Amino acid sequence: MIQAVTTSEHRAEFARRIAGKPYFEATMGTHCALFSAHPGSGWSFYLLPGNGALALRGGTATLCGALPAGETGEDAAEELQGFLHFLRVDRLLSEQQALDGWQQAEPLLLWELLKGKMLPLPPAPPSELMFTDHPSMLSVSRLVFPDSEAEQEQFYSLACTSIAHGVGCCRALLDHGTPVCTVGSYEQSDGEAYMAAGVTAPEWRGRGLAGWLIVGLANALATERAVRFASVPALQVFYHHLGFVQAGTIQQTTRKWE
Repeated sequence: MIQAVTTSEHRAEFARRIAGKPYFEATMGTHCALFSAHPGSGWSFYLLPGNGALALRGGTATLCGALPAGETGEDAAEELQGFLHFLRVDRLLSEQQALDGWQQAEPLLLWELLKGKMLPLPPAPPSELMFTDHPSMLSVSRLVFPDSEAEQEQFYSLACTSIAHGVGCCRALLDHGTPVCTVGSYEQSDGEAYMAAGVTAPEWRGRGLAGWLIVGLANALATERAVRFASVPALQVFYHHLGFVQAGTIQQTTRKWE
């Protein structure tokens, strides 16, 4: 039976199920800790039969762990399929492809910099750009999601809540006060900091801004935790060149419901 996470006991069990899982512990754990007690946040969290943990927001679900084996697992998979269908979830991130009828999409590559390690810092950005580690998150959200107000609002909510609780941080390069390149870390566990939202404005791409920001933040975070982030395969050469090590993949599947 799918159990909504609504109590401190549920949250403790949710944390136990994702413990030690790269990517999932930092991202799902932070979201559950910050938003599970606030239904209006748009986030929801569930304990699944077996050792599965599920996080939902909008049309995307993240699944960590596995359903039981055998007939019990078949019943649990059927229940989960119906649940995702009812909620119109059409994108699933997971450790492995777990459900029938879902189409394999391009996997995400997981990169890491281990705690205590340092990467060579790329050349500094042009002198006309100003560095800040306290940018306006409203301006950053517009840079990260220029074409979607809904995604801007979701990112702004997560980032501001994370920073306010001492979990998150953001760095940016400003051109006359406007962010033109940014990267941040808005999710973390005791052992892992997850980096995200590395974006450069189109007119500033190709000048090494992102590499300088990303490596600088990764080096700072790696003094206390392992640093990880996910990327599309097309960026494999870029991150390998910066010195990050590929540490696995996150499966991505999609489904069009009738």
